[in-house]
Amino acid sequence: MKKNFSFHVYAGITIICWSLAFVLSRLMMREISSEALGFLRYLIASLVLLCLIPFLKLRKVESKDLGMILLTGAAGFFFYMIAFNKGVKEVNAATSSVIIATVPMITALLSRLFYKEKITVKQWFATGVSFLGVLIITILSKGFTISNGLNWLFLAAVLLAAYNLLQKKLVQKYSAIQSTMMSIFAGTIMLAIFLPKTINEVQGISFNSVILVLIMGIFSSAIAYVSWTKAFEVAENIASVSNYMYVTPLLTTVLGLVIAKEFPDVSTIVGGVIILAGLILFNSDQLFTPKVTIRLLNKDDLETAAHVIRESFAATANDFDLTIDNCPTNGAFTQAKHLMNELENGSQLFGVYLGKKMIGFFELVYHEDQQADLEKVSIIPSERGKNYGKLILNRAKEIARKNQMEMINIGIIKENKDLKNWYQKMGYQIVCSKNFSHLPFEVLYLRLDLKDEVTNG
Repeated sequence: MKKNFSFHVYAGITIICWSLAFVLSRLMMREISSEALGFLRYLIASLVLLCLIPFLKLRKVESKDLGMILLTGAAGFFFYMIAFNKGVKEVNAATSSVIIATVPMITALLSRLFYKEKITVKQWFATGVSFLGVLIITILSKGFTISNGLNWLFLAAVLLAAYNLLQKKLVQKYSAIQSTMMSIFAGTIMLAIFLPKTINEVQGISFNSVILVLIMGIFSSAIAYVSWTKAFEVAENIASVSNYMYVTPLLTTVLGLVIAKEFPDVSTIVGGVIILAGLILFNSDQLFTPKVTIRLLNKDDLETAAHVIRESFAATANDFDLTIDNCPTNGAFTQAKHLMNELENGSQLFGVYLGKKMIGFFELVYHEDQQADLEKVSIIPSERGKNYGKLILNRAKEIARKNQMEMINIGIIKENKDLKNWYQKMGYQIVCSKNFSHLPFEVLYLRLDLKDEVTNG
């Protein structure tokens, strides 16, 4: 309960801070250029985040990742901030927030293009619905007809979606908060090309504007991104966090009325409602499905867990001709009594639940040399292809780190090439392979190295 509450708090803080940014950006650009505002905002954010480094566990940055870090900084902060500020300068806060709220949809569409991720017929229809809303805002509103501001905002949304795709690569190696910090630092360095212009402009701004810049840098940037990252870390699934973006247009409209005295016109209201309807339809499978949770199991859960493991391993046992006679230790033949023995010997057993139904399982066995074995990773066949396996590996990594482990080891059937490739994609490295007299296959051992998580400062 505490964990779920924390995720709502973190996500709520972020949305408030981001909604504030839409309104304050318009107020600030009455006195300062969009380029100078972008540089000041992320300079302040970078200074705040630098102060956090001594309190975080950060991984040593590898030189081969610098190019990707620069790309995320350019897409998510340098070019995005320029496009965002230019758009907000011409378009009211409410409309701006509606356009930026399309980022999750654009991200999914780009994932289909570059990562070949599946887009359903319903999602394509939802995309058309949202596009209709965009047309209403663009065409029917006198103030927005062929608006350069809207063009800049659409570019900003695409850039932010591209940043999300690039971050998928970084977070496979670095923590979410570290990858975000590195990207912000890179973007701030690029925005420094506007330093001379900024120095000239800040000399003439009012004291109130100085306060607004500080609020945007500290709250709408540094605190917002850290809170957003923390929300993803403590939430059970991504959708539960990203769905908060749908609140942004409403909250921005309210803040725009209170702070900037901006009232959205009819086309913005109608078009915005249609866009948000399309977004909700696009993500309806995630919005209205039960939440996925992972929890420690006790002896009362072992019968169910054994059934889940058997169901998950049955196809593999069939593919490799494994039987209870030639391979009794395979998951396809697991009984509750076996799990009871492992529980009594100190292993941690975890169940993956979709709502109240257990759909997966994994086990962590700890050793004195600060190495952990990850065993019996299971997802029942009907629930595969939904990233639950990735959720298991990420949670296992998090738990192992908290228990001061430096390595996670796993053994699989060497001939199972699909499984081997999946573990390698998730960061595991091949160590060796061994033959055992009691097993009818060669065992391939893979390892995830955790010991390069170093404390900076």
